[in-house]
Amino acid sequence: MRLLPGFAIASLVAIATLAAGCGNVKAQAALPDATPLAIPQAPARVVVPSAPDPPPPVVEAAPASSTTTAANPPAGTSRPNRDPKPTPPPAATPPPATPPAAPPAPTTPLETQGNQTELEQKARTLIGSANAAIVKINPQSLSADGKAQLDAAKRFISQAEAALSVKNVVYAWQLADKANTIATLLLRHS
Repeated sequence: MRLLPGFAIASLVAIATLAAGCGNVKAQAALPDATPLAIPQAPARVVVPSAPDPPPPVVEAAPASSTTTAANPPAGTSRPNRDPKPTPPPAATPPPATPPAAPPAPTTPLETQGNQTELEQKARTLIGSANAAIVKINPQSLSADGKAQLDAAKRFISQAEAALSVKNVVYAWQLADKANTIATLLLRHS
């Protein structure tokens, strides 16, 4: 029994020594030398010279007339007419004749998809469905955002009907689909 308490004390001392030694040891990672980052130099500025001013337009001088008038005629003489008659410019060669413009190509009617009547029927069905949903919605139960969405659905319906009147069936169908989607969602949430 003597051995057991001595062994216990020795093992406690060994554990305390190891614990004290572990407490003092700090983990040091192998870090590279702490050198500051090298900042590259800014590139040199490139100065682009401005474009030179265009030369002033050349003004052709009128041909000198054979008669010159004095700036101040002597007193007692009649003054000549100050407005000289314009001389016609020398006859220049006529510009080369340009060929007559080609007549405009005849416009061809817009070729549309083959399923226009089917798409028009779908658009009219969607407009009817959206109108039916809008009638069932109570606007007083909607929030401000809901009222704005209801107004948007009504605008989509009117735009879809206008597009159908000008036979823009694809656009009408897209607008009717948007109106129907908004109206059915509002009906579910009202």
